Amino acid sequence: MKFWQQRHSPGPDVLNSQHFKADEGERHALHERCLVGDRPDVRVVSGRRCAIRRRAGEGARFAQSPQYPLLPRALEIELALSAAPKHLRDDATVWALDKSGYAIAKNGGNAFTCVVSRRAGDLFPVCWDAEGTRSLLPLDFEDARLRLSGKSGPEIEAIEMERFKSGQYHAPSRAGVAYMLSSMRYRIDEHGGVTRTTSNPHLMFYGPNLTDTDIGGARGAFVFINRVGPDGMMIVPVGQKEREAIVSDAQSLITQVEQAIGYQPSR
Repeated sequence: MKFWQQRHSPGPDVLNSQHFKADEGERHALHERCLVGDRPDVRVVSGRRCAIRRRAGEGARFAQSPQYPLLPRALEIELALSAAPKHLRDDATVWALDKSGYAIAKNGGNAFTCVVSRRAGDLFPVCWDAEGTRSLLPLDFEDARLRLSGKSGPEIEAIEMERFKSGQYHAPSRAGVAYMLSSMRYRIDEHGGVTRTTSNPHLMFYGPNLTDTDIGGARGAFVFINRVGPDGMMIVPVGQKEREAIVSDAQSLITQVEQAIGYQPSR
């Protein structure tokens, strides 16, 4: 069962630098010519190392959109699985995005399916149970198809909501859980600028059309509704101790992902 099958294998950028003399007025800066793959790039940087500040849109991307960076396949699989509890990862199915759309990258043997969602530039891993795989995972597939056809983020959201109303899409029909236990989530704007969101590993329980009033929820409380609608969720954050352990365990993966998507921490 495959939606798209063209594979990609973006390798790491190879950096070479060649110094050349700066103008006298630039006391604290050095012009350097850097080769990124076979593309020359020029930056003014302080110090003597060639420092390329890449944006997400400068690497491999889906549908020519800087909001949809493509990751090396092994890295995407590892990032997707980081959403799930460790005891579910080995047997979970993983879908990964390539230049043609989402395709199965790893077949699993349990009921859970993990994916790196990128809808409207919101990049995060999530792992769905069987009900979420049936009812909500297809939204990521359809988002990719519509983006590839040239639709904008607002147009895609309007289409998805209309399809819920028409019955083409269905809210979860039974209780269930989705995992977002990764510490990684990033917002990517239409120009490829990457912002890291606050780490908030959590569990999600299906709550179609529920409100915070219905469940006594509030942002920052033990439980709250992420959005009101057929794909609404009851969000239950993990505790501080668990969050610290998740962040600590993910440091190597965080470094690889942020390098791949072009995230640059503020200095």
